[in-house]
Amino acid sequence: MNQIVSLIFYMLFITSFFSQDSLYIVEDNEKYRYSMIMDDLDCLTEKYSDYVFPLTVGFSEFGYPLKAVRIGKKKINPYSIFMVGNIHAREDYSSKLVMKFLNLYLMSIKGESEMYPYAKSYLDSLDIYIMPVANPDGLKIAHQDWEGIEKWRYDVCKMIRKEGFEEWKANGKGIDLNDSFDDGNHHLKHGDEGEVEPASEDFKGYFPAEPVETKYLQDFVNKLKPLMTISYHTKGDLVYWADAGTHEIFEGIDIEINEKVLEVSTFDLVSVSKNPITYGCGLENYVRAKMGLLGSCVELSKSNDSRVQYADSLFNELVWKKAKYIPMVYIEEVFSRKEKILFLSNNYCSKLNTEM
Repeated sequence: MNQIVSLIFYMLFITSFFSQDSLYIVEDNEKYRYSMIMDDLDCLTEKYSDYVFPLTVGFSEFGYPLKAVRIGKKKINPYSIFMVGNIHAREDYSSKLVMKFLNLYLMSIKGESEMYPYAKSYLDSLDIYIMPVANPDGLKIAHQDWEGIEKWRYDVCKMIRKEGFEEWKANGKGIDLNDSFDDGNHHLKHGDEGEVEPASEDFKGYFPAEPVETKYLQDFVNKLKPLMTISYHTKGDLVYWADAGTHEIFEGIDIEINEKVLEVSTFDLVSVSKNPITYGCGLENYVRAKMGLLGSCVELSKSNDSRVQYADSLFNELVWKKAKYIPMVYIEEVFSRKEKILFLSNNYCSKLNTEM
């Protein structure tokens, strides 16, 4: 009798274990190709259709959709937060992080995971927008995944390449997207350094917001006006959170929020960036300078001497272990300060309009 009872409990445990495990679908141990990410995004959208609403922000230079999702309820909230991965091609740890977070956040909403116990409560007044891949062409190049982009391969191969394709950082046209946003510093970025023609990295483009991906992202944040934009990158275990040109706007809220991130991650907080030659033209710089809204750049995984990202198999050890609560902290902190952030942004924009 005892053996039968034990067997029943064992079978229930196994059934429960595999049922829970099957709800988690994101590949976090092997190479996470663009097609896999899009398939997982579609799967999560379908499975959690009550809370996930898909949108296409635009298309890449090679015609791939810039897909995003809104996590929320059917009625769109006036307050939002925006998280972006893979602005830099070779840094697909960033897309793994936002996709794993998305998967487990949705499971938490439905009571299928205990990772984020209050996940559902924030959706009453805050929408969460996630774009896992802002640079699909570059990601495909970095993975040497030429299917669908064969006709551009010759042009890509002619560009300056620092090392192999695996270190490719730019978009498909050889422009570093995070050096191309029109925050007013394009003429300063890199100073007299950097590449002067399309390359695997360090070419900012011939004029601000030249890449089509940058244009779409700028248009999107201008319309959405997310209270905070978080751009995930690799490497450093660092958070870039403020620049000298805009830090005063936020009256200390920016440091309060990012210090909370350090508490759950053991990352380091970079000092306020002083010189736009080094800090300008990133997505986070754009939202701060143009809209007076919060923006942070989170660098995932420890630094080393290589341009190339660590092995995919090390993601959980080097990234997830330290960073799994970072997106949740940003949501919590923005949620608790949403009225103040909007107030400060409105004041800043009023001053900008007056000066113009």
